[in-house]
Amino acid sequence: MGGRRRRRKIIKRVVRKPPKVFRCPNCDMISVTVNIEDEEAVVLCANCGLMWRMERMKNYEMVHYYNVFIDKYYLGELSKIAKGESGESGKVS
Repeated sequence: MGGRRRRRKIIKRVVRKPPKVFRCPNCDMISVTVNIEDEEAVVLCANCGLMWRMERMKNYEMVHYYNVFIDKYYLGELSKIAKGESGESGKVS
């Protein structure tokens, strides 16, 4: 006769999480982290020391701060600093 009715296969949707460590435009290493504090966000490369501070925005996530950091770097608003120098010279407000 008809046989058994098969159960429908459930398709699981994979949701990717945004990364926590990003690529540095200066030294090309995956070593840039974004630290979000109370009133500001600090984007820092652990390898070359390139740093940028920005006041905290309401709906921004780590990826948004990183994208603004990359835009500022390629526009020339961030200075390239050598490894071992103090991080304050790379500061842009």
